[in-house]
Amino acid sequence: MIELSKNDKNEINRVLDSVQGRLDEKLVKLTIELIFKTRIKTGREDNHLFSVNIDKIPTRSIEAFSLGSFFGQTYQISLDIAKKMDIKLKIEQKRILREFVLFIVLFKFEKEKNLK
Repeated sequence: MIELSKNDKNEINRVLDSVQGRLDEKLVKLTIELIFKTRIKTGREDNHLFSVNIDKIPTRSIEAFSLGSFFGQTYQISLDIAKKMDIKLKIEQKRILREFVLFIVLFKFEKEKNLK
């Protein structure tokens, strides 16, 4: 489990404040739970896909590959959750959601990396 410092909590609150009123609160809460309760891991399939496509991956990093995959999946799941909740997201709200998901995923990744 990731331990959050006071600075970490302040950083997350700053991001939450920036999306407040622009995205549905339940959607934001569910997205954060999804991100923090899901592990970013590299499986055998990932290693195969990575090795086959290594020339196409910037920095040729398995971490970048896994992180990009996790971000894409999480963003798509968040869009699906919004749809199931009958939340009609405008183009601007989808952009905000995408940036929100990216920030939280990167934040979580950095925290997990520091635990290893």
